[in-house]
Amino acid sequence: MSTTREGPNPLRPYYKPPSIGIPQDLPGATTNRTHGLGPRSGSAASYASSARDILSDIDYTDYGSPSTVESVKKQIDDWVYRYMSILLAQPFDVAKTILQVRSQVVDDGTVELKSPRQSYRESAYSDYPSDDSDPDEPAYFTSTAPSSHSYSPSRSRRRHDSRSGILPPPKVTPPAKVQLVLKRSDAVLEVISQEWSKEGAWGVWKASNVTFVYGFLLQTLEKWSRGLISALLNVPDPEISAGLIGSTYPWASLAVAAAAAASAGIILAPLDLIRTKLIVTPVSTPKRSLTTQLRALPSYLCPASILLPTLLHSLVTPAISHSTPLLLRSHLSIDPILTPNTYQIAKFFSRTAELFIKLPLETVLRRGQVAVLKEDVEIARAQGTWVSDLETLVPIGEYRGVVGTMWMIAREEGVREPPLLKKKAKPQKGQGLPGLWRGWRVGMWGLVGMWTSRALSGGNGGEF
Repeated sequence: MSTTREGPNPLRPYYKPPSIGIPQDLPGATTNRTHGLGPRSGSAASYASSARDILSDIDYTDYGSPSTVESVKKQIDDWVYRYMSILLAQPFDVAKTILQVRSQVVDDGTVELKSPRQSYRESAYSDYPSDDSDPDEPAYFTSTAPSSHSYSPSRSRRRHDSRSGILPPPKVTPPAKVQLVLKRSDAVLEVISQEWSKEGAWGVWKASNVTFVYGFLLQTLEKWSRGLISALLNVPDPEISAGLIGSTYPWASLAVAAAAAASAGIILAPLDLIRTKLIVTPVSTPKRSLTTQLRALPSYLCPASILLPTLLHSLVTPAISHSTPLLLRSHLSIDPILTPNTYQIAKFFSRTAELFIKLPLETVLRRGQVAVLKEDVEIARAQGTWVSDLETLVPIGEYRGVVGTMWMIAREEGVREPPLLKKKAKPQKGQGLPGLWRGWRVGMWGLVGMWTSRALSGGNGGEF
């Protein structure tokens, strides 16, 4: 029984025919020979037009690929956002790196320990000139006895030069070394203020370009390595399968993510070495461009002395960030959709744990990188290709491996004040655990700011 579109069928009064399809009055849809697709001699344009007429209510804008201009614009916007975020965080990162590599021991081997009142008094009167008189000034308050040093060759030479009309050439003084004199070992703002006063804006935002290039290459290489290892081992990629919880083999996917991060960190270790060198050296050092520093490297492989700290430092972030959603959903029943607030708080605590686990390894890695730079200078001096020494802003602490450096910072290097309850106790040797967590306040500020912005924007789920 045939039905028409003009009115309802009396046998099916509640049936409404669909609005899509080729109308029956079209000439191409009347014969059974063509099955409603028009004449057989029709071109591809007729088929396309009939398809658009049938599915005219569907919007195809979201299904099509974006144009080349839109893709380039989106990529440039992403790069600008990343670079601006690096510029905001770079002063704090520079101060944190300087505090991590700085030694708390004075050059003569003694440990510097000053009371707060003494340090304040020295800082208050350090800008005033000393009472020592200038040796070139005449001595007005002297005894009447003739001085044994009455003859001055410099004065007689000066008179002779003035008579002959020839002035001696001025003395060329070498540029003074830029050194940061820090009163406290954990003052990030003090490092930033001294960098600004002695080196200007270039000192505060040093190594920003290298940091941007390193972050971009690290993310790109990590994603590429993750996809390659997943394809070779036939393991789902955690980025594609909606995290580890959506993967068939979650622990295998976690191992793939950790292996990709470790390989990317080891491959880009020379670039991270250059970044640390640009931060701990003054901006007055010549040849600070990235290409020049890459040519000056003796090898493009990760040095063997810092291979272990580089590996451990690269494994902390993927291990915690990828395993946290798996533990929260499968063991604690905390889901980002059902319990978004609890999920975000749990993610905040996991990022805090990641910060305090990563900072000691980062301190060891930074000291190891400076030790490698010093070894390269010594090797160049032995080979006869020495150009200049490694001039640093602060005295550099010693590097003894991962465990040895941590033990030295906590138990041997510097001193720490006794607790307030024990006023008569002697200062203890070593910096303690706070010496391994230089710059933790900067990391906490970043975490709190990120968590607050997400809470105010009402974001649920996703990556914290």
